[in-house]
Amino acid sequence: MMTILSKIKRLITHLSLPLPVLSFFRRKIFNSNKLLLYVPICSLFITLAAVLFFGLHQAEGAFNESMAIDTKAISLANNVTADPPGTASIHYNPAGLSFMGDGSYISAGLIPAVLKMSGTFESDPNHQAFHDYHGNVIVDPLAGRSSSTSTGRMFIPILNDTAPAVMGPIFGLSYRKPGSKWTFGYTTYAQYGGGWEYGDDDPAMYGAKSVYLQHLIYAAPAISYRINNNLAVGASFGIGQTAMGLELKMRGPNEIVNITKILGDATQGMANPLFDVTVPLPLFAGGVGVYDNIGDLSLSLRDDFSPSYNLGVLWEPFDWIALGLCYQSAIKSNVSGKFSLKYSEDWQRMVDWSGSTAVMQISSIIFDLPYTATEEQKGTVSTTLEFPQIVNVGVKLKPTKRLSLLGEVHWAEWSAVKENDLKFDQKVQFLQMAKFMGYSGGSYNMKVAREFEDTLNWGVGVEYQLLDWLQLRAGYENRTSSTIDEYYDLMYALPSMRYFGAGMGIQWKDIDIDLALGYMISKSYKIKPGQSKNMNSYTLGDGLNTSYRGLSYEQEVSVYLASLKATMPLHIVTDMIFGLLPFKFGSSKGSKVADLKEPVDSSANFMNNMRYKNKYYFIEDSE
Repeated sequence: MMTILSKIKRLITHLSLPLPVLSFFRRKIFNSNKLLLYVPICSLFITLAAVLFFGLHQAEGAFNESMAIDTKAISLANNVTADPPGTASIHYNPAGLSFMGDGSYISAGLIPAVLKMSGTFESDPNHQAFHDYHGNVIVDPLAGRSSSTSTGRMFIPILNDTAPAVMGPIFGLSYRKPGSKWTFGYTTYAQYGGGWEYGDDDPAMYGAKSVYLQHLIYAAPAISYRINNNLAVGASFGIGQTAMGLELKMRGPNEIVNITKILGDATQGMANPLFDVTVPLPLFAGGVGVYDNIGDLSLSLRDDFSPSYNLGVLWEPFDWIALGLCYQSAIKSNVSGKFSLKYSEDWQRMVDWSGSTAVMQISSIIFDLPYTATEEQKGTVSTTLEFPQIVNVGVKLKPTKRLSLLGEVHWAEWSAVKENDLKFDQKVQFLQMAKFMGYSGGSYNMKVAREFEDTLNWGVGVEYQLLDWLQLRAGYENRTSSTIDEYYDLMYALPSMRYFGAGMGIQWKDIDIDLALGYMISKSYKIKPGQSKNMNSYTLGDGLNTSYRGLSYEQEVSVYLASLKATMPLHIVTDMIFGLLPFKFGSSKGSKVADLKEPVDSSANFMNNMRYKNKYYFIEDSE
């Protein structure tokens, strides 16, 4: 072993490396026996990187997590497990609370986001086209059209309503008694969030005219314990709200619908002398066409109590390296709410035809078909939404005093999500009819297969202390998604993406100000004709919603993030609030200065501001 280490030492010594880097290797590593520890650590991360670059299966299209939680994390593209950002450590690695300053601190900020999705629908030249009663080809009006989101969409808990925007809050508190090994924290953030809306006539309306899915952690108390100067552990407990909303139009481009429409058109104008005995004419009251609207479905569901927890470890064995590990539990939300399904006039006429005679009513009852038309079905709906357990492993290297290099591996168990199963409080007429098109989910349940795959992402980041008061940051994350082509649809339409972040940290007096910009972009992603069971399959019964049969879909996605956050001692905020009040607390005997028996250390950094030997000194101003 020592022979190998000697060879490595000689090799690095003779490399044409920059002087600071070469000095780092000589001073920090090779002049000590700590190389025995360094080699296996680096080997582990090199092995993981090799697996990521050469052996990782790239899943396509689905939901992404942790897009907009903290300003510093955005600038470093989420590579912060080994360098957790202040009170946001509660999410990224709760052990990071132990490395904040003594006393009370508050963080507050905002993350607005813009999500842009665009796509094109093209007809399949090999698709066997549908024909009308006269033998003419029926052309899909969506063929050749482009699609683009018009605005974002998110649920506002306090207002109990939605807003045409996507925005993440930042708020956190921390407290540690001077000299204590225990640190306490509290925060709120949006762990999962995404939503968008298309225009009224956009071709995406048959997949998801409007959709949002989010999980807001509105209360996350946390605790961390600093075992020694180099090692800390932490845990947090999250109480969250999950909200889901969906609006879409429905149509049925398949053989069954086409046949009923042809039969309906063929019997128009025919008389039926045995109207009260036999099947009435015209058949199916004219029927619903393959590209006609069946109805408009809207859902709004939520769960106000979805618990979760995070566990973290942060280890800094030497001043040039830190290792972080964080486990985030799975989240299971039992969401419930209201639904509305407004049927088209064509659909209503077809249902009325099913009950127009006694014979037809009996037949409809036998086959469990609707026979009394309704303009709208309204009621309650529920389902279970699952978010995966996650493991993050990060490393931070400091080759120089001012430079930090970060790397991260992120694993999420999305394979736990097999399907979405919406349970209605009544028989849904559309689902009753769908059984004749191969749907087997029942009249009370709308089932959509997902069969997600686990994801394994990686990222890197860099932070440079340009000036004593200014830090520059940048990061990159490769974000694979979990949905496979076979089950792709427009409800989970975030494909695998590349995440770029940049920003800065400014220290102004006792306040830390973080600024960040984030940009996520996907490669052009295409669903071939007939490829997705949830979108455009040619096989009858493959999926409940195959509205885009005979079409291909090519999509591009981009996300723009901006963020501002301020962190400061809590007393700055409270003093500001009290200063705005029309009355003052305390005595009116004037000002007094605390007796300083020892001088304040003026060189103390921000996190130890106004602290000297674990004692706090301050000027008390009361009137």
